[in-house]
Amino acid sequence: MELNVIYNESCLEGLKKIPDASVDLLFTDPPYYQYRAQNMQGLKNHKDVVTEFEFDDFKSEEDYLQFLENVLAQCYRVCKPGAAGYLWCGDDFVSYLNRIIEHAGFQFRKVIHWHKTNPFPAIYTRKMYANSMELLIHFSKGSPKTWNHKPVNQMHNFIESPICMGKERSLHKTQKPLKVCIPFIEISSNPGDLILDPFIGSGTTAVAAKMLNRNYIGFEINPKFTKIADQRLNQHF
Repeated sequence: MELNVIYNESCLEGLKKIPDASVDLLFTDPPYYQYRAQNMQGLKNHKDVVTEFEFDDFKSEEDYLQFLENVLAQCYRVCKPGAAGYLWCGDDFVSYLNRIIEHAGFQFRKVIHWHKTNPFPAIYTRKMYANSMELLIHFSKGSPKTWNHKPVNQMHNFIESPICMGKERSLHKTQKPLKVCIPFIEISSNPGDLILDPFIGSGTTAVAAKMLNRNYIGFEINPKFTKIADQRLNQHF
């Protein structure tokens, strides 16, 4: 399979084409929802808020979780011994995903907390706090082979930044800022390594990989997002 390409296909099909033990780092943001559109009271177009969850090929949430378990099983196969993984999730799904990650064969290591300094405001009728945190699960295939230490104050399991804004922002609602991705890619991979993102969305993992002189393989089933990702790469490089 050709490197440094975003493939417009289902990751479960695409992953089958990747050889065993060939990936150095898994970094991905699978689809999940934070809010339902019917509760948004006309605010559903706010950036960084997921207003719908595409169950197109799934009859239930349980079916989706089974799909994700199948994806992670394939990811385990293609990862090298010692490869690290990072998976974004909401706080309501982290316990489910930890079990799926471990069932696939990976070893859970830590949950990293991203504090959004400008989160979507809480809706007063729901009597809830603003959802200002998003989580990044860190795991590995055995003991991590790569661990590039940064200064002590940059090795916390906490990172703080605004949501993706300005010129970096695309039309993808859950686009992650490069600022909250690059540090972990630097720590858990080296130049020339291969990074896999099965749900590459707007292409942030690919952009970060190219900025850091890593290779990448990405999958995105939605052609609109594949086009956005390719446009971002063309603008940067």
